[in-house]
Amino acid sequence: MKTHLFIALSLLSVPALAADEKSPLEITADKALEWNQTDKTYIARGKAVATQGTLTVKADLLTAHYAGKDGNSSDITLLTADGNVTLSTATDVATGDKVVYDLITGQAVLSGTRPKIVKDGKDTLEADKISVWTKNNLLDHAEADGNVVIVNGEQKATGNKATYNATTNLAELIGQVKVTQGPNLLEGDKAEVDLTNHVSKMTSAGSSQRVKGVFFTHSQQKN
Repeated sequence: MKTHLFIALSLLSVPALAADEKSPLEITADKALEWNQTDKTYIARGKAVATQGTLTVKADLLTAHYAGKDGNSSDITLLTADGNVTLSTATDVATGDKVVYDLITGQAVLSGTRPKIVKDGKDTLEADKISVWTKNNLLDHAEADGNVVIVNGEQKATGNKATYNATTNLAELIGQVKVTQGPNLLEGDKAEVDLTNHVSKMTSAGSSQRVKGVFFTHSQQKN
């Protein structure tokens, strides 16, 4: 029979900017939970899950680091997740091979093989590296770096870097930007993508640069 291990840790010292300070951090694992007082860590192994309010982090291995001020072993400041990582809120899911989540600032850095954010179960953002910030256990904003790909319905946008604002649901791409829908193409240095209204605006970085659009008529698309 599989053993399910559990530990609940109070995070009342963590600012509300990062997480719901009224909720404890609950960690469960299938294989083992280790408390290392020398390293000031809690380590969960085997389908480990850390939950605080509506924010959940799942991984093969979870390591919670605490500051240990004045002998306090529940002032956790950092959560590291390794292997098959999923960070989810009530509306969004982020995945990667590794996540380093700073509970003080609310920043989670996703790395590994093509980390991804799935927004509302449909829109996606992928890149070589993604940093997300949470606020009140929800995705607040994100930054993506390297081979960025944003898919919004039938539209696909690519670029070198991107920022995403969850409040406005707007993404901004910078560097060698392309926006495609079917055979139609927009190219430029910078683009703003409205993920709610499916509107993309391409702009130039300078007077010497030009934006370009290639569009096909209905008859051309048939051929």
